[in-house]
Amino acid sequence: MTATTDTFFDRSTPARVGVTALNLLLPGLGLIRLGHGREGILIGAGALAMLWLMAGLALALPVGTFAMQGLILAWFYLVYITFLFFSIVRTWPKSRRDRGEQWWSRWYAIVLWWVLSITSSFASSGLLHLSYKPFYVASESMVPTLMKDEKLIADMRWHQPQIGTIVLFRDPQHIVRIYRVAAVGGQTFEMRNGVPIIDGHPAIQKPKGEMPAPVSWSGQDTGQVFAEHLPGEAGSHRILLIGEGAPRNVPAIRLPAGTMYLLGDDRDLAPDSRVGPDMGGVGVMPASAIMGRPLYLTWSKDRNRIGQRADH
Repeated sequence: MTATTDTFFDRSTPARVGVTALNLLLPGLGLIRLGHGREGILIGAGALAMLWLMAGLALALPVGTFAMQGLILAWFYLVYITFLFFSIVRTWPKSRRDRGEQWWSRWYAIVLWWVLSITSSFASSGLLHLSYKPFYVASESMVPTLMKDEKLIADMRWHQPQIGTIVLFRDPQHIVRIYRVAAVGGQTFEMRNGVPIIDGHPAIQKPKGEMPAPVSWSGQDTGQVFAEHLPGEAGSHRILLIGEGAPRNVPAIRLPAGTMYLLGDDRDLAPDSRVGPDMGGVGVMPASAIMGRPLYLTWSKDRNRIGQRADH
């Protein structure tokens, strides 16, 4: 009677490198290919568990500081890289010789393992994006608060409009925009000579100097910066006036329940609620259009702005 045994064969160096590189697709995948299924699955499951844990904590924990969020993110990625490094270190010496292939270590099974890991990664990423999501500023409409091409991280759990808060929303053309809430449903909004008036109370505007205009307007290369406090706003914010652009006078309008009136901080370049959708603006928007609020700047040409709050 002949006993059956696993067959072994030596691998060439390029083949060993290829098998070890499978771990870059998923930590532990190289070990699975070599027939060390239990060890490979444990490493891969541990790496994917880190992604799910990060997404779950982001959904459960309150918003922290920029530095704290950065440290938590760095810690999770460090743990993931540790799983990757460990799997490479374990795979390389084992890749010299191979055991007989089980069905779950053949090439078609490796593809299946990888597809399952990608599906899990995308699912955990989707869960993470329910809490936080990156965006970039596509226009000059929020200068001087937000500059064009700056990148930010947004809190996607925020859906309640508050006076003075910057929100991300989808306009009638389903384009994501960023504007500031000036009034909410049940309030009356009007504007006279560029001054917003909510329920009969005018905003307070104080001059704060000049800054270069983001876009030359009517020959003006500089604009006037004002500190503005809207009635009902917790703090204040800055706005920029360049020249005659978007309407400076808006007749009084009472906002229906569940709606909001939005203004850009660059009052002459922002096609905000003062401009109807047929003219490229957004008009009065439903509060349900809010996607979230910007939190922190993650990139800017001015490195000193990175890490600053982006919601006021």
